[in-house]
Amino acid sequence: MALADFLRDSVGIDEPVEAAFRQVPRHLFVPERAAPLAYSDESVVVKAGADGTPLSSSSQPTMMAIMLNQLGLERGHRVLEIGAGTGYNAALMAHIVGQTGNVVTVDIDAELTARASASLTAGGYGQVRVHCADGASGFPGHAPYDRIIATVGAWDIAPQWLEQLAPGGRIVLPLSVRGVQLSVALDRADGYLASTSAVWCGFIRMAGALAGPETILPAGPQPGMRFGTDDGRPLDPDAVYAALNGPAVVVAAELPEVTRTELGDADLWLTMVEPELLRVSVHRGGAPGQAAGPAQPFYGLAEVAKPDGRLGIAAVTLGPVDADQEQAGAVDAGPEEAGAAGSGAALLIRGYGPYGTELASYLAARAGTWHRLGRPGIASLRLRVYPPAAEVTGDLVVRRPCSTLVLGWR
Repeated sequence: MALADFLRDSVGIDEPVEAAFRQVPRHLFVPERAAPLAYSDESVVVKAGADGTPLSSSSQPTMMAIMLNQLGLERGHRVLEIGAGTGYNAALMAHIVGQTGNVVTVDIDAELTARASASLTAGGYGQVRVHCADGASGFPGHAPYDRIIATVGAWDIAPQWLEQLAPGGRIVLPLSVRGVQLSVALDRADGYLASTSAVWCGFIRMAGALAGPETILPAGPQPGMRFGTDDGRPLDPDAVYAALNGPAVVVAAELPEVTRTELGDADLWLTMVEPELLRVSVHRGGAPGQAAGPAQPFYGLAEVAKPDGRLGIAAVTLGPVDADQEQAGAVDAGPEEAGAAGSGAALLIRGYGPYGTELASYLAARAGTWHRLGRPGIASLRLRVYPPAAEVTGDLVVRRPCSTLVLGWR
């Protein structure tokens, strides 16, 4: 099958994962797509809200394959999936763990669980147990689990997941840290969870008891620009709109050229080591040809704590732009989208708003520190998860209601 060949060649998936993609018929789980198109490497939205916001999707196969690699499933494993979706991922896992294994998938949406159950039965995977439940509680009826995977974006680690995880078990989930979503594999250690890998990802956020404070707000005329902040701290929509539709001041970091991968690493490091700055994501959904605002999507850091109330937003990007150049309302996308600059280019910081020049200059100087430290990035990022009251230290300590996250670079 072409999709399995593509995943093998592009991601380097394990043999059991490759075999699952060859055998499980994706078109049965995404009837929205004609059979040939169902095997393209694209996500498929299967449910949306009244405003068009996606509520559930069948994830991009590449991301599914990466997470299944992270999960490290074996024959006979007991697996809990948070976020049933279409049921396709549960079918892949059922194929890998075999008849001696056990896959349980839960979703808070009864319509989705009914659909997933029907599709799993039609595909020959009726042994998968599908339940309508809030995934924040796990599913104790079939615990303990050797592996737990969440296919929805999480903001915290539910204590129930830890209670239901078997000794030597592993959790893989898209975890939001400072507004950056990372697919993290976490192994049980002595009193905490320790990451073994992390990759960039982007999933629909979890609903229910474990939903985080992240919100998406409109800015300016609608339909049009929408933005969100990493932790619910307020940011004036009118000020955001005015800043991002004004001139962009470009400051070049004084360091050797960087690649696209290193651009993402720089953005990640700056976000994690500057917790006083807000992580801002901006999306634009206006009518075709509408020129307001940045390209979609846009990720940056905002300074909102200045005594005079001046707002500054800055974002890292690549390009051969002179440091003094200004561009009105034209913004390169965030690091995930900035691949057109080739194998290496200058690291630029684009600043917006009244404080944009000062903020861009500050972050350009901090990028120099990132370079001197050896350009730490996602490959060397390490995350530990402790109970909420734990006394810990690290490059970044993030307190959540159910856990304490400690991030650092090895």
